[in-house]
Amino acid sequence: MVAYTLALVLTGLLRIAVSRNEPGHLWQALVATAAYLPILLWLVLSLAEGQRPRRAGLALAVVGVVNVGMIPVIGADWLGTLQPLAALCLVVPRPPWSFVLFGGCAAAEVPLALAFDAPEWAVFYPFGVLVFGGSLALPLWLIGAARQLHAARLELAAEAVVRERLRIDGELRQTVGAALESIATAGDRAGALAVRDPAAAERELDTLVGISRRALSETRRMLTRYQRVVLRTELDTATALLTAAGIETRLELPDELPEELPEEVRSALRRVLGRILADATLRRCVVTVSAPGGRVRIELCAEGAENAGIREVIAP
Repeated sequence: MVAYTLALVLTGLLRIAVSRNEPGHLWQALVATAAYLPILLWLVLSLAEGQRPRRAGLALAVVGVVNVGMIPVIGADWLGTLQPLAALCLVVPRPPWSFVLFGGCAAAEVPLALAFDAPEWAVFYPFGVLVFGGSLALPLWLIGAARQLHAARLELAAEAVVRERLRIDGELRQTVGAALESIATAGDRAGALAVRDPAAAERELDTLVGISRRALSETRRMLTRYQRVVLRTELDTATALLTAAGIETRLELPDELPEELPEEVRSALRRVLGRILADATLRRCVVTVSAPGGRVRIELCAEGAENAGIREVIAP
């Protein structure tokens, strides 16, 4: 994008250098270009990287002031500089102002060319704004949208991790935390009774041992469950990723869904998801889950334009 923008600017300078309409303005064009070109390239590079600088509007205004301000000085040959300016006007401002500014750049070319007695440019320059400006703006917009989608995926994954951690934290607080509080309370009572009532202290110690064993058993059970891959959680994560990628996704589940997901099925599911997410033509996906004989079977059917699609059946 930066190279394409630089090519548009250099083409304009070459046009001024060989112009017969307004000769002798090359040095003025060079000075003006040196003034706005670094800002223009900075904007294009930032947008191509998916970033929107905080002062992008101010930078665009500076480029616009230099470009428009030099039109009366240089003449009709300078009108070509409105092409990259129009492209940034279409990307940097928010709609509907972006469309208004882009259309204004294209429409202004006609009266300006006629005002400088250059009717041959009255058709070329508006067409150039639409073609060259549009061809620069569209990739910048697509790159920005792709970057935003990637950021949304990362945010979605981070939110899923946070929700899972909060769920685990709450479960540990209700089970292990409550057991530890009971153990501490029983220990305090046993310590207080140790001198004046050894028999009661022994009973408290027996209670404490029972609580400790139950807490240990519950902790082991929870750790074992956390190490298993939960099928519904994996399916919800897959559906969320496909939806975040702009793929309309429908999940079809059986009446009885197994709790665990075998590791080989999970690995195969993630490989197929990677293929679907990498195909930009896909628009719809149906995830059908069945459990014949208690064995998990997952069918993914993704469809797109022009009969393009991916269909995979995953079974252990």
